[in-house]
Amino acid sequence: MRRGFRLGSVRGVDVVADLSLFIIAGLLTWSLYTDLDRAFPRTGSDALMVSALLGGALFFGSIFLHELSHSLVALRRGLSVRRIRLFIFGGVSEIEEEAETPTDELMVTLAGPATSLGLGVFFIAVGWPLTAALPLPARLALILGFANLSIAVFNLLPGLPLDGGRMLRALVWRRSGDRTRATRLAVRTGRALGGLLALVGAALIIMVGDISALWFMAVGWFLYEAASTSAVQEQFLSRIQGLTVGEVMRPTDMAIAGDSTVAAALELHGWGDKLRPLPVDVDGRVTGVFGTREVTKVDEAKRSVTLVRDAMSLIGPGDVVSGDAPLRKALTPGEGTSGVLVVVDEGAVVGVLTAEELSAIFADLRRNR
Repeated sequence: MRRGFRLGSVRGVDVVADLSLFIIAGLLTWSLYTDLDRAFPRTGSDALMVSALLGGALFFGSIFLHELSHSLVALRRGLSVRRIRLFIFGGVSEIEEEAETPTDELMVTLAGPATSLGLGVFFIAVGWPLTAALPLPARLALILGFANLSIAVFNLLPGLPLDGGRMLRALVWRRSGDRTRATRLAVRTGRALGGLLALVGAALIIMVGDISALWFMAVGWFLYEAASTSAVQEQFLSRIQGLTVGEVMRPTDMAIAGDSTVAAALELHGWGDKLRPLPVDVDGRVTGVFGTREVTKVDEAKRSVTLVRDAMSLIGPGDVVSGDAPLRKALTPGEGTSGVLVVVDEGAVVGVLTAEELSAIFADLRRNR
């Protein structure tokens, strides 16, 4: 679910969709069809379904443009963007680096609501004059227009993880010079907004019997949990400030020869079937890692004939880091499939960084907080 289905890329940024997006897309299309059927009972069902499908596509296209604007401004300001993820609650631009200045965060964040506001005005400007001459396209355009305006207004609510919460954090950060304090304030407002939405949903269900208000409760729960996650993330980031990869890595200058067999690698480096992840040298270059996870994927009867290079997990250029790199940059998911970072110094392997090392440092931080 987290990896999603890759839809393509823009400016080197992957666009992926969770399965949940297709579920909400189906519900939205049916809702649009029902609305158009009530408004235009004499129009054929085929025309209504095509209109509903088009409306659904344009709606999610609007969400994509909202997130794309975040990503493009982030790239322009020198921040790396891993991907744009579309899911049941809309979308998110996964920016790999935290903004180093409040101005960067403010500009990146403002781009999304500004895009939604512009799209809302555009669709209304197109649909309003067509109301009499082309009522079906006009209604669709107006629905999209007001939907985009609603997205803009909702995202401007001042609580994390909404854009308004990030803008609030940027403004407080700029005024106080304390990012952690600003985050705490934005987290509190985000939790309050989430709780309020959930209460409104529950009240509507109990007092009015409106089952559709379950959506308010779901969005409220999502906002509350996401705000809480932001709080934990910021706490960890503030505590590891100044730490480098070299201070946390597991030192090793060993590399498994890619042309050796799995059985030989286990005999030389492992204990039974256990093997801590190690870099794999193929023709003088580290191109993958090999450990217990990779060992278990090879049938025991074939380990004497299977080469390590054929069983290893590949790494990408982004999975190789220097020992003096900030630890916070190592928290971003890598490019390969291994989940392991290879640490080098002047081109030579000096260590590896795995989830085990990160878990250890996080456990220490929890004990000492």
